[in-house]
Amino acid sequence: MAGQRRVAIVALPLAALLAGAMPARSQKVEDGSDAAIGPAAARTVLDLIKQRFGSLDPKVSVLRKAKGAWICGSVNVKNREGLYSGERGFVADLSNGFFGRVPDGPEMLSSRSEGFEERERVRQLYFDLCLD
Repeated sequence: MAGQRRVAIVALPLAALLAGAMPARSQKVEDGSDAAIGPAAARTVLDLIKQRFGSLDPKVSVLRKAKGAWICGSVNVKNREGLYSGERGFVADLSNGFFGRVPDGPEMLSSRSEGFEERERVRQLYFDLCLD
């Protein structure tokens, strides 16, 4: 009986350790909107998002086709405290692998800040392609 307890005591931490070593669950679209763009396009979008936000446990939703190879959607990622920061729109051009998330207000305060032109381009693309 004592030998069985020792095995159980060792087995539980080992199982927890192995579970942590398992790969993270496959990323998916939260609301099923991937059906609107098809499985191949959805996989490409998810891959682009994973490249950019993989460690931030992104939640993807509201996928829809825009003009040409452009896809619009929303992504929510975790902040430094591990909390989701709120959905933000994105645009992706599947023909060339471009992905851009709409910048937050504070990111657009100074037109002299590094990367401002690219952030403004993403913002304008989102407004032109994704808003009715």
